[in-house]
Amino acid sequence: MTSSLKPIGLFGGSFDPVHLGHINLAESAVDLIGLEQVRFIPLNAPVHREASLTRLEDRLKMLHSVLRPPFFLDETEINRGGVSYTVDTLRSFRDEYPTRSLCLLLGKDSFDRLDSWRSYDELLSIANIVVAGRSNSYNGIPAHLKSTFESALSESVASLHSKKCGVLYFLEAPLTDVSSSEIRCNILKGESLIGLVPDEVAFFIEQNKLYRT
Repeated sequence: MTSSLKPIGLFGGSFDPVHLGHINLAESAVDLIGLEQVRFIPLNAPVHREASLTRLEDRLKMLHSVLRPPFFLDETEINRGGVSYTVDTLRSFRDEYPTRSLCLLLGKDSFDRLDSWRSYDELLSIANIVVAGRSNSYNGIPAHLKSTFESALSESVASLHSKKCGVLYFLEAPLTDVSSSEIRCNILKGESLIGLVPDEVAFFIEQNKLYRT
């Protein structure tokens, strides 16, 4: 039996830097799904990319500058230390919220590469998965993931409230087409960050001369 409380969104990433794409995805999930909150969970050490050259302290300060309820900074992976694996993070949240609906928020690009993640086939046994950036349809699931995820697909927001795990939902939402790597490249080229990051983040980057090398 699930809790009557609204679902909690879990949003992991390097946030290097946090940008408007991250914020807009979280806002859409709150507005369109009815999440109670979204936890932004910065990773400690990445698995699929090189370690950030940005100090962890700076990444956290940028997040602190823009997150307001219902968005919260969560340092679960940082406190755990070592390489950050999503399956371990979900297990820790499930231990904390045994009956609550937990919704892992993913961009479509991350979902398409999910089979490269540790124990990816266990994720739905722990949480629901919400994928942003593609129509909520069978065709949103790449062929190499269909055998694992097609039976979990739902077009009902209510299922994310009634089930604590096991649901795959595609979120139809206007998204900002931007990536942290694109932003870092723009900074190196001296290009504007207008429309890419919140004003607080742009100010922090400028004041601390981040991403210049």
